[in-house]
Amino acid sequence: MKGLFELGLVEARRRLLGDRNLFSISEVYHENSKIARNATGFALSAESIFVAPTGFKRYMHAPKVGLLAPEAKQASPILRAIAGRRSCRLYSGAPVAAKVIADLAFCSFGISDGRQLRCAPSAGGLYPLELYIIAMNVTELDAGLYHYDVRAHGLTELVKGDLSPQLVTAMPGLEGVEKSAALMVFTAVFGRSKIKYGERAYRFVLLEAGHAMQNICLAATDIGVGVCPVGGFVDDSLNDLLNIDGIEEAAVYAVTMGTPADSSNHAN
Repeated sequence: MKGLFELGLVEARRRLLGDRNLFSISEVYHENSKIARNATGFALSAESIFVAPTGFKRYMHAPKVGLLAPEAKQASPILRAIAGRRSCRLYSGAPVAAKVIADLAFCSFGISDGRQLRCAPSAGGLYPLELYIIAMNVTELDAGLYHYDVRAHGLTELVKGDLSPQLVTAMPGLEGVEKSAALMVFTAVFGRSKIKYGERAYRFVLLEAGHAMQNICLAATDIGVGVCPVGGFVDDSLNDLLNIDGIEEAAVYAVTMGTPADSSNHAN
């Protein structure tokens, strides 16, 4: 009986995570695109300074059709949030309310109706993303690491204590980490999508992280909280902080948040 029970656990795990494929192209790409602890960082080169303001394409000799002037700033709240969204690089160090964490967690991919559908779309309704919150200066919430329980719309405390030193190691040189009130991290359980989509699941996972992150950015803009999406982190350090293996579940996107130091430190 014990053997059958163990086989049942293995089968359940396989269905939840998908079969491991040592020759998975997406897994090889994920490993090769990680940032290592000894990386020199991303320098702002002369080429990038030139390209940044010219990041668009034009067909100079094709017929043109004019459009009405955008009215987003005078239109509905969601359109104003889209037009007004900016990344916040510097924070004041003031705390944010626990309700802010609750609102942003829900808006990322919380369950929005009785059919278990979420606030962000997911390929095949498989929902490969998980959300972790590292609280540093949040009212009514102890400093530490939490996991967002989407079904209960609540937090599960995983680690208690100040994790700022580990964050600085995981995000070296990033502006705003020390004075941010909290950090949210999206992780992906890749197998949830791979059981249906195979290697293409990796694309869907990254797209879904973008959907969820934009929801956070727009919700934060609407309630007046500063946020800055972060893709440049030391993968192994952040995965270790979250106590995940970095293979079957790995960090794919993060966002700092807090009270803006002033209105002039926003960019892109």
